[in-house]
Amino acid sequence: MLGLSALLLAYYIPDRPSLAHRHGFDVFSPYLFLVLMYGWIIFHNTFLFSRLYLQGKTKTYLLWTFLVMAVSSLNMHLVLVYLFHQTNTLTQLLSFWVFTLAGLGVYVLFRYVHLIQPSQPATSPTKETTPVTFLHCTIDGTERQIPLQQIQYIESLENYAKIVTAQKTYIARLSLKEAEAKLPRPTFLRISRSHIIHTAFVTRTTSDEVFIQQQSFKIGKVFKRYVDEYLNV
Repeated sequence: MLGLSALLLAYYIPDRPSLAHRHGFDVFSPYLFLVLMYGWIIFHNTFLFSRLYLQGKTKTYLLWTFLVMAVSSLNMHLVLVYLFHQTNTLTQLLSFWVFTLAGLGVYVLFRYVHLIQPSQPATSPTKETTPVTFLHCTIDGTERQIPLQQIQYIESLENYAKIVTAQKTYIARLSLKEAEAKLPRPTFLRISRSHIIHTAFVTRTTSDEVFIQQQSFKIGKVFKRYVDEYLNV
């Protein structure tokens, strides 16, 4: 809501002198366009970019993104020509594409800063920490302690997490972000939006994947530099 309010305000201030020269629906149509644009940017960044591109499904992401944007551009052109009787729609169409790219740029910058910054090691030499040996979590309504040395990887299931050990698989009431905060680094390493791995079980790595036994895990593009730094250490 703050982002949308800032966008509307930024457009309203230079648009004020033009309000008196517009009538009827034309007065509010630019602001409706901005609201729809903001909704599209959120959908693109949250669903298409995060759940397709960052998970390594680049071709699927590009296909759906360009398909949606092409259909939306054609629809926008037809609405402006036949409903609002505008002959030159190029400016609005370019704004649609530029706003989408700008919104993606801000989103990627935020994710990069948010994900990479916490990876810096603590610098306070006076703070003593107790070694963590168990992962405390809730499984079927019961508090459990899973030994860290048994955990091979953790997979996100939205508000739950699948904790995989050599002996058993657990479904815990735990988000991946909460698990990441509880687990020691660099022993446990988050490599994507969906997976945290135990580095002691890693058998092989490539530039884009990490292997535990015969199972491969894609390294998310946003996490790549973060993972490279820890694996090099």
